[in-house]
Amino acid sequence: MDNNQQTLENNQEQNKEELKEAPQSQENVNQQEEVVDKDKLIQELLKENEELKAKLQKTEEAAKRLSALYQAVVKDFEDYKLRMIKEKEQVKEEAIEKFAKAFLDVVDNFEKAIESFKYTNDINSILQGIQMTHYQVVNLLQNFGIEKIEDNHEFNPMIHEAIETVKSSDYKPNQIVKVLQHGYRYKGKVIRPAKVVVSVEEEEIT
Repeated sequence: MDNNQQTLENNQEQNKEELKEAPQSQENVNQQEEVVDKDKLIQELLKENEELKAKLQKTEEAAKRLSALYQAVVKDFEDYKLRMIKEKEQVKEEAIEKFAKAFLDVVDNFEKAIESFKYTNDINSILQGIQMTHYQVVNLLQNFGIEKIEDNHEFNPMIHEAIETVKSSDYKPNQIVKVLQHGYRYKGKVIRPAKVVVSVEEEEIT
């Protein structure tokens, strides 16, 4: 019980004692009824105050639980982000390692071809060795989703980069005259456009 409640109860007792000692005139009766009404109101206020205190305590406890839950969720999310970053790095490293291991076979064949070229003057044999190694490289790229862009007769700015334009009676305007560097796609996405020479009408050349 706090000091305010104790003081109110003391005042109530004192008022009751005073009324008991006073003569029972009509005025005193009215005063006594008034005191009773005040006592009832005070009791109701005290009860309401206790109920509010209880509700406040429950609210504070609920707020503490929510705060703890929020902190736990934030921690779990931060842990999740770190785990995702780590997993992405791991996947990236594994992909590079896989590609490197496969490419080492190509390097081995290059080294063997270079060594064999030292002991032969057979151009056809040398050319065949180079072609076989080139085939192995292209096949390796395809296994990893990298494909060469097929040479099209029509220039397409989505997959080609015009390095030079020429006037030619053998080609229609906007046709590819020559491929200077092949382009490549990775899983359908252009990672390097083909560098080409494009034919144009005479008046278009500046």
